[in-house]
Amino acid sequence: MAQLTLISDPADRELNAIRGTVDACDPIADVETLISTLRLHALRRRHAATLDLVGHSRDHGFLVLGNWVLDDSPQTEATFRELIRPWLDALGVRELRLLGCSTAANERARSALRKIAIATRCEVYGTRRYVSKRDYDRGGFVSDDVLVNANGQPPERRDPVGFLLGAATTVPLAALELGAGPRLTTDQCLLPVNEALAREVLGFIDGSRSWVLPGLLAEPNPIVLWSERNTIHRLEVLLDCQVVRAYGAYPDDDHGRLFRVRDPVGLSRYLDAILRPRTALRARSI
Repeated sequence: MAQLTLISDPADRELNAIRGTVDACDPIADVETLISTLRLHALRRRHAATLDLVGHSRDHGFLVLGNWVLDDSPQTEATFRELIRPWLDALGVRELRLLGCSTAANERARSALRKIAIATRCEVYGTRRYVSKRDYDRGGFVSDDVLVNANGQPPERRDPVGFLLGAATTVPLAALELGAGPRLTTDQCLLPVNEALAREVLGFIDGSRSWVLPGLLAEPNPIVLWSERNTIHRLEVLLDCQVVRAYGAYPDDDHGRLFRVRDPVGLSRYLDAILRPRTALRARSI
């Protein structure tokens, strides 16, 4: 799980629309709920490089989670430093995003970002405009272009895979009618998983945009299979977990579509953890 989404719990039309869009999210009623939710995920040995806090904003663009206002006060800074940062560290969070409307659009809002960044030792981003359901897909927030830090700078996206720095298409992973792709052979590493594990795998992937690269000869390892709606779906993990390739009903289906992995190290560790029992079982049976 490379991206963890926590949403303010009041029931209203806007927040309900986001809850209905994002597959996995937790409700937050106050600061105590936030801490207990982070603690629960950490104790389950989850990993999240990015933590998204979703809610409405109030005066000065301060994000509101339940009844807790993330303002620029010393109390908020101390809460993040003393009570929240230990669980962020345990989860591996490196990026914190305050996803309300215009949470980085003025100096008071950016002051809050600055103090939270100092307290958490994370990169902290807010938004420079309103946000809505249209800025989310099943995996979470996708509108990176609206994010800025306390200095008004957008996130630096460092892609270790050079060819991904070119222009991407707008075809998201959710739009693909995933099929079997090229024929499977017995020398390939197959990993059948259920829908729950599949959701964990997809959580590491930036499914908002894709690339087509004919002629990419990177060897897939492993090939991830699962059944959804009684259909076998398949992703190929490439280039040391930096990229996945999916095949769908598009003219470029022969080449597949490439999707960036948000957290290659986290995905590699996750796949290793779920592959190890199968490898051991196979060895015992030989």
